[in-house]
Amino acid sequence: MADNFEVWLAGRGKEEPEDDGRLLPGTVVGDYRIVALLGRGGFADVYKASGNNGEAVAVKILHKLDDKSRARFVRESEILSQIKHRNIPRLLSFGSCGNRPYMVTELLKCCELPSSDHKVAVFLYQIMSAAEALHRHGFIHRDIKPSNILSRDDGSPVLIDFGLAAPMSAEVREKDGLSIEEGMRIAVGTPGYSAPEQFSGLAAGKAADVHAIGAMIYACYQGEMPRCWRRIYLAATTSNPKSRYQTIQELRRAVRMRHLRKTALWALAVVLLGVVVFMIVSSAQKHAVVERMPHKFHVKGR
Repeated sequence: MADNFEVWLAGRGKEEPEDDGRLLPGTVVGDYRIVALLGRGGFADVYKASGNNGEAVAVKILHKLDDKSRARFVRESEILSQIKHRNIPRLLSFGSCGNRPYMVTELLKCCELPSSDHKVAVFLYQIMSAAEALHRHGFIHRDIKPSNILSRDDGSPVLIDFGLAAPMSAEVREKDGLSIEEGMRIAVGTPGYSAPEQFSGLAAGKAADVHAIGAMIYACYQGEMPRCWRRIYLAATTSNPKSRYQTIQELRRAVRMRHLRKTALWALAVVLLGVVVFMIVSSAQKHAVVERMPHKFHVKGR
């Protein structure tokens, strides 16, 4: 990697991708130069790149060039261009390198899942906010999972990878869901996070994203979740989509009520403790006063 980086500095970077579609360091993509490969997905690669002003960015470029992959890639760039949200990546540029479309976004960091009660709640609020923004624009993410969540320098989580996002329209979703590739029935999503309906050919609505976010609770606690979280997890991930929380708002309300119930219980415990302490102190003070009082009355002897 160091030798290739020196080639880039010398201005001799390749303008064409390697045989497997990967770009060498120094390859020019729009106004950016590739620095290193960050990861390879099912139909696109993500690179760290540098702009003319030295700004580090992420460049996502398509390597699977069939019509369906192209359509999904273009849709993802359109979604990012429409939605401005603090928990969704900022789209900086979009174009084509040869016959391969690419997009440039802000460069993000890996995100560690939280495990404490308050941090899990805050983390989920932010992911739910991103998913809700997507729903308001008429799309379902369909692939919310830990590996699709990165973070900014301030630690706030960012939901990424909208390549599988689909319109709310049932007709479009059905055409973009299960498909046949090389004789195999291929489903959209990730087992363990995606809702069962995404693997059965049924229409997947908002409740599919609710299922994925519910599965994130299990991932945060690695299965050892408190009872209050388990109730939410089970209600969010039930296999019957009609029995699930139907919207992100319903799931967020359940998380908020869990927090309020816990806060109320702590407050009640503090109040009760205060009452007990007050009664003990009052009783002790009353007893002390009685002990200090002079005995004014006595019985005369016969």
